[in-house]
Order: sequence, then structure tokens, then C-alpha cells
Amino acid sequence: MDSRFEERLTSVGFTTLTPIQEAVAKPLAEGQSIDALAPTGTGKTLAFTWPLLPEIVPNDGEQLLILAPSQELAMQTTRVVRDWANILSLKVLSLTGGANVKHQLDRLKKHPEILVGTPGRVSELIGNGKLKLKRLRTVILDEADELLRDDTANQIDQIWDTIADEDVQVALFGATEVDKTKASGLFERDFLRIDQRHVEIPTAIKHEFWPTARDQRQKRLRQLATQKHFQAMVFFNTTKQLKITASFLAHEHVAMATLVRGDSSTTRAKSLDNFRKGTAKFLLTTDVAARGLDIPDLPAVINFDLPRDGETYTHRAGRTGRMGKAGLVISFGNDHDQRDLKKLVAVDIKTVTGVKTIVSHKTKALTSSADKAHKGSKTKNTVSDKARKVVNDTKNNDEPTQNTQSKKTVKKAVNTQPTVSRQDRLAKEKHAKRKHRKNKGKPKH
Repeated sequence: MDSRFEERLTSVGFTTLTPIQEAVAKPLAEGQSIDALAPTGTGKTLAFTWPLLPEIVPNDGEQLLILAPSQELAMQTTRVVRDWANILSLKVLSLTGGANVKHQLDRLKKHPEILVGTPGRVSELIGNGKLKLKRLRTVILDEADELLRDDTANQIDQIWDTIADEDVQVALFGATEVDKTKASGLFERDFLRIDQRHVEIPTAIKHEFWPTARDQRQKRLRQLATQKHFQAMVFFNTTKQLKITASFLAHEHVAMATLVRGDSSTTRAKSLDNFRKGTAKFLLTTDVAARGLDIPDLPAVINFDLPRDGETYTHRAGRTGRMGKAGLVISFGNDHDQRDLKKLVAVDIKTVTGVKTIVSHKTKALTSSADKAHKGSKTKNTVSDKARKVVNDTKNNDEPTQNTQSKKTVKKAVNTQPTVSRQDRLAKEKHAKRKHRKNKGKPKH
């Protein structure tokens, strides 16, 4: 590792590299083409950043191209790489769809050494003759399994056709395997496989299944929103269900954000920013939109819809518990869903019943703190009022032994009130109306 990087790492107290960071350092620095596999959340971006950046020549044009499957992942990678590139006086430019292309073209004229982009925008710029990669030395495919699928694979093919240089290093990174035949055929080379997926890494991710009827899943989210310091990325299989749930949570005044492919880059960036700052309890998203995202210290991931395969479950779970930190994966579903989930993944999944009790034992403190924090805000107080209602309902349903005496007392108090018949009540209302008509128009004293 470059001594300037080591100095910075030492200054922030970083002492140990992850297995993937150690394994790829030498091959990348030596220019080998590799196929690197490691679990999500193990620092793959830094794994290729640290060895490659010191090999780049400042002010010598575009030398490193990093491709990512989504705008968000490309921007996230840009931030990480730029942080270290600044130490070496290297320029980094992001080329993503949805962003201002004129601004990107103006920046390209300065010939940044490092480009980070999405295949669509990069292939567009190459096709229009605005981007030339004659000095390119390395191509990185981040989340390679996603990039080498369907239409995106065709865009990668178009980009590579303009390069097609056997001396250009190609590195594939991801948590799941790519088709070796497809990768070797496209880039016309063999890749050195570096597989660190089965290396033991300290982890504290808990996996739980919460039996929940489909029409109750939105209410589960509303309950979880009352928990203090709780945030979660919520995954959906369809955009339609995501938007229905977003409407429900908005009606219930639950602070949340959505990340949907098709939204403008500004909207998506704002959603991520609100979630990272903690102003949104939930980030509602789909698998494609959230691929590879890194939310530091994210407490939980929620599978509103169960993933369709084990690979997808792995990528969703990788959003929490990153770099060995604690995390929680919650899956909603019925008995049939539970059986399917056990077939999909090999992890130990605990079935949690009486979920309301789990939610309610923290809610009292949350409600009081929410009232103090948002005093005078009608919207926020509405959330707190609903939270209190959920807690009260929960306690009445889930703690019958403790509340029996109080229930009897309430019932006795109600029975001591005088009973008013329907006939008497109607007569009283009729008398009040007559009195009102009689006094109508008279001056008040």
C-alpha cells in the first residue's frame, strides 16, 4: 500500500485489512485481470481503490474507468474514490444518467484521470464521440454479475468494442459469481479467480422471520416507526407495491423516503440524503435501485416482499451489518413464505412471535422523546398519538395477566354511571333544540 495511504489509515486508527482487500492488492497492482468475489459489506470499493490509484499518472488523461449498475452506487463509489484520489492530486469525474450532461462534458475537457459511471451514460458519450479512452489502463466492473446481464451487458460490450486492448486490465468485483464463459468471451481473456466468500469474518447479523398476513405488513412498518433510533431499508419486489406502501406511510405521517428507478437523479439523491441523515425512518426501495448501496451503521433491513432467490436475499442482507458491525434482517410473510425462505437461504432464521410485545417495550420512551423533540408540530404529534394508540392496543392484547386488575377497575367505574335510555336522550335533545329556536335572535346578556 502507498505510504501516503498508510499514514492516513494510521491517523484514523485503521489497523486491519479485510480478507478481500488483502487478497487483491498484489494482483491489481501488478496489472492482472481478476474476478474477485467477497460478501457484501467487506470493503470491496477500497479493495480496488488502494492498489490502483498509486499506479495512475497525474495529468495524463483518463486511465481508470469504474462502471456501476446504478446512479446511486456510481455516486457512492465516486465519493469514496475521490476521498483517496485527493491525497494523490488525482481528478475524479462521475458520468451517470439523469445528471447534467453539459456539466459532465465541461469536466471531461479537463481530462480527469478517473471516471466512475453507469454503462448507459458512458456508452452514450462514447457513441457521440465525446469520450475517448485511448489512455485507459484499467476497467473495473463493480457488481459485475448485475452489469453482465441483459441490456446492460450489451452496453458493456459496446464500451469494450471501443477499447478492445489486451493490455488494458479488467477487474470484476461482486458478491455473486458471473458467467465465466460470458466474461471471458466478452473481454477475450482469462480471469484470475479470487474467492473470499467463505472466509470467516466476524459478523453480528441476526435473521428473523415475523409471521405477518399480507394486509398487516404496512401496519407492522407503522409500529416499527415508533422505535427509537430505528431505521431500515425496506425491500419490495415491485414498484407498484412500494408506492402503495409509501402512500399508506405518508397518510400515517411516518417519515420515509423512496428510491425508485425512473425517478430523477435529484429526487433519488435527496431521498438517500434524508435517509443517511436520519430524517427518514425507512428507505423504500427495490433490488435494482439499492444494489451495492452503503448506508453506514444501518440498523436493519426489512423484506416486505420475500426475495425471489437466495442471491437476492444475500445482497439485501448485505446492506446492514457491514464490516462486521451489528445488523438485523427482518422478513415478513405467512407460513408458506417461511417454508420457501428456509429453502432459499442457509442461515439460521429465528421465528419471532408476539412481535407487538417486542415493539411495545421500547415505545413508551420513544413516544415521550418524540413529543419533546417535535413539540408544536402537528404532523409529528399525530405520529406520536398513533404510536401511543398502537402501544395501548398492543398492551391490551399481549399482556392480559398484568392488565386484568386495571380492566376490572375500568369496567366497574363505567357501570357506576347512571344509565340513560335512548328515549330520554332524544327527548333531551328535542328540548334543547326548542330552547335554541325560542332564544334565537334575542340579545345575549
